[in-house]
Amino acid sequence: MLQCEIVTPESKLYSDEANFVVIPASEGEMGIYQMHEPVVTTLKAGTVRVTEHDGSEPKRFIVAGGYARVEAESVTVLASHAAALQELDETAIKVHIDDLKEKMADLKDDDPNRAFIEDEVKWNQVLLEQTKSSVA
Repeated sequence: MLQCEIVTPESKLYSDEANFVVIPASEGEMGIYQMHEPVVTTLKAGTVRVTEHDGSEPKRFIVAGGYARVEAESVTVLASHAAALQELDETAIKVHIDDLKEKMADLKDDDPNRAFIEDEVKWNQVLLEQTKSSVA
């Protein structure tokens, strides 16, 4: 079995054994089985798919940037942002983006909170894009 972990600066989002993991590496999607050659790669915005040992539908996690470390017995995704796809609500994401944009409109260009809110808008736009593409 392959130990898979998905970690953000805030929390460990996922940790379990898997048969197969697909990551959105910057060079393209990368499939990982047990005994994969060791590698460290950067990630682009996309979906991590984890197929567990029971053969059920893969669990899907949206990530935006970060790194993945692959070893023979493990894969660790270190993402700047990550969310479980099944827990997302497209309407709530749209409302949140609108709220963030309203907050940003009230800020001056040199406000230190502007960069944080801009990052949150970008992350929520990634979530929105990925929720739409997962339905298609």
